[in-house]
Formats: sequence, C-alpha cells, structure tokens
Amino acid sequence: METQFSSHTLAEIFRDIFQSEKSGVLHLSRKDCEKRIYFERGMILFAESDAPDQDLGPRLVSEGKISTGALAEARRNVTESKDLAQVLVNRGLIGKDTLSHTVTYLIEKVVRSVFKWEGGSAWFGEGWLLQEIFESDVVSTFGVILKGINGMSGFSQVRDALTAQDSALIVTRPMIVPIERLALSPSHGFLLSRIDGKLTIREILSTLPPAEEEQACRFLYGLLVMGALKFDPPVCEGPFSIGVFVREHEDHAAREIEQDKAVLEEYARIMDCNSPMDVLQVANEANRDEVERSYIQIKELFKRDRLLSRVRENRKSELAIIENRLVEAYLALVQHRQYEARQLASTAAPDTGVEDVKADDLLVRVEMDKTKTKMALEASSKQADLYFAKGRKSKREGDYHNSIQYCKLAISYNPKDARFYFLLAECQKMNPSSRWQRLAEQNYITATELNPWEPDYWITLGRFYKKRGLALRAKKQFQKALEIAPTHETAQEELAGLK
Repeated sequence: METQFSSHTLAEIFRDIFQSEKSGVLHLSRKDCEKRIYFERGMILFAESDAPDQDLGPRLVSEGKISTGALAEARRNVTESKDLAQVLVNRGLIGKDTLSHTVTYLIEKVVRSVFKWEGGSAWFGEGWLLQEIFESDVVSTFGVILKGINGMSGFSQVRDALTAQDSALIVTRPMIVPIERLALSPSHGFLLSRIDGKLTIREILSTLPPAEEEQACRFLYGLLVMGALKFDPPVCEGPFSIGVFVREHEDHAAREIEQDKAVLEEYARIMDCNSPMDVLQVANEANRDEVERSYIQIKELFKRDRLLSRVRENRKSELAIIENRLVEAYLALVQHRQYEARQLASTAAPDTGVEDVKADDLLVRVEMDKTKTKMALEASSKQADLYFAKGRKSKREGDYHNSIQYCKLAISYNPKDARFYFLLAECQKMNPSSRWQRLAEQNYITATELNPWEPDYWITLGRFYKKRGLALRAKKQFQKALEIAPTHETAQEELAGLK
C-alpha cells in the first residue's frame, strides 16, 4: 500500500522494516524519480535508482571496474536490475570483494539522497530476494540509516521538539544493536557516556560546543527513532513517532504566542488606564464585592502558574507591572470604600422612634444582637486572616512577591493587626535595594507600634539595624525587648554581642 512520507517520518519507515525484519523492496518516489532499497530480514542489501551515479552498471563502468562491453553482455542475460551483480560475478567479470565496495557506496548514496527529500510516496513490496551476492548485517544497516538522518532536511523542527522534552534519555535494554560496534566519532562516544537516565536531550547538548550541537542532536534522534534509546518517563505510547512530538511542540509554540500576545495586550491596556476603576474594569459606583470579584478575575488570567515557562521568563517585567497595578488599584478602591462606609456610619442619624418593648423582645441570642457594623468587622477580620495564611504559605515556598501582595490585601481588610506588617517587612527585606529596605524598616516599626508587647518584633528590628551597622539603634531595640521579657535569652545574647 502506497503511503506519503515527509522528511520527519522517513526514518520511521526504515525503522519499522528493520524492527519487523521484513524482506522485500522499498520504493520511494518523488515526481518522476524513483529509488529502490532492498531489504532482507530488515537489513539493507542493496539500493539503486535510475540516476546514472546511483545505477550499479554505469557506476562500475565509471569506476573502471568493468568495461562498457562487459556491462552490455551481462545485461543481455538479466531481466531485473537487482540480478546484474549476480551475473557479473558468475561470469567472472568482477570479483565479489571489488563489487561490495561499489554496492556499499550506492546504498549510502541512495539512502542519503532520499533523506534530503522533503517528502514523497513510499510502498513496500514484500518477498524474498534470493540473492547470494549481497551481504547485510545489523551494524551496517543501522549505520547507513544514521548517515541518512545526519543529512535529513527539515531537522530544525525535530530539534526544537526534542530539546523541549523534559524526560531523560536512557539506553533501551536489551540493546537492539551493539552501539559500540558503530563507527562513532569522539563526540558521539562522549554523548553516549552522558546518557544515564538523569539528563534530558537539552541538558546533554549543553555540554557540547555550540558548533557540535546540531550533529549531536541528529545522532541522538537517530538512536531514538531506531529504538536504541528511549525517554524515561515515556512521552508517547508505542514506537517513537516524531510527528507526535512536532505537533505537540507546534501546539505548545502556538500557545506561547497566544499567551505572550495576551500579556502584552493587558500590559498596554493597564498602562493606558487613568484610574483604579479603569484598571479593574468596574463602574464608579461598584461595591467592594464587585471590586474584589473583578480583581480576582483579571489576576487569575495572568497568574504565573497558568502561563508557560518561556512566557513567564520573557515577560517577567510586564507581568510584575500588571500584578502591581492590579493590587494598587484594588487597595485604592477598597480603602476608598472603607472610608465611605465610615463616613456613612458617622453621619447616620439615630432612630428616635419610641416603641413599646416587651419582655420577650429582650430574650434574644447574643449572636443575633450584633450590629451590622460589628458583623462587617468580623467578616473583614476573617478575610484578613485568610490572606495572611496565604502570605505565610507563599513565604515558606520562597515566593516573596506573592506573599507581599497577600500581606497588603490582609492589611486592606484589617489595618490594625501587627502580624501582617511584620510578615510584610520580612518579605520586603529580602530585596537588597534601598527602597525596599526602607519599606521593611517602616513596617517593622509599625508592627512594634501595634503590638509593643511582643519581644520578637523588637529583636527582629534590632537585628535589622545590626546587619546595617546601626549599632545604637539595634541596642535600643534589644533593650526594649528585655524591658518586656527580662529573661529573654536571644535579646540578652544580641545585646551582649554589641558591647
């Protein structure tokens, strides 16, 4: 059955014949050119085409191994070109060893040439060749296919797809071919020594000079497609198929382009916004719930773990600005809504109406007697604690950026909790720039002001000053901690260390 092949799938046709140990002729054609490759039990015996330099008879004449007359005489006794070699040897016109060199040349010439095609048609005629003159073996077959792959066209897509894989390479056991018997270059030997089940193709290639990476990748691809190597963990079911990898890589690349475009468009939109309402795309009269819902919705679209790694890396600065502008807009609107609520509560007139009060009206459960203001405060406190917990989790994971955002959100709900400012300062001090160091100092101070009875806050602030060479300031903080807890060992040790 005739099938279409591309430069990416041709090696898999050779692989399938090799692994299934088929005998017959593989016909490869493109336009008006046909090439034939003969197999015996999956191993290549002979190859030819109609091109003069890939036809056995004319090639032997050009090499001076037989005369034109001898070729004409031999051809009168053959009906198929594949039988020519047997007739030449049987008639004593050429020795078997002399012939084998030309046959090896033709095999390599034909195989290399078809791998340079961008595509064509293929069909395999199965059957025994019953040839004694040609000899084949696994190593030479494997080697000539690797040589073909070494010059295949359209390899850039294959390389991009392979180097994008995160699975490690391992040698297939049992080995289908003794790789050590192949004619390997020193760089190929080095590559094989790096295949230990821990390194990816990308990592293996990075150990080579840039000029050698292309040929090394072709070599590894050849071993993969022929089944000598495999991915661990596996990346596809069944035999290796580069088409799957290329399609997945192209889909991945398309997603990268789409996400990159979305980030740039959102960045441009936010930079053009003139107000927090524009940033969060809410109306002027939007309440707090609407503001928060819009903030979360936009933030989720550009959450870093939803973006592909290359987009996260290439658009790091744009994403940081988007996140910061979203948080700033959210905090500005939330704080404004809180101010409006306080103003409304302070100006609300008390109800002067007089009603009869019955005894049963006083028998109300305590939690049902809360004012709306108190209920709102409790709800805000719970929300603040939720964001504080997320901030602590982000800090433990080393994600200081998001921890800072969660602390700011917690403060927007409850600006009187010292814990939020302390955690915020702990994250801000990780940035060595002077601006962030000043912010950290201010938030440490705020934490001590809101909760002056926590000695650890004073000790941490003292260490902050000590690290910056401000010994007098540090001393005051340690002394303050000892005023609160006179037996605090850490404060005593730090103070002693300053003397």
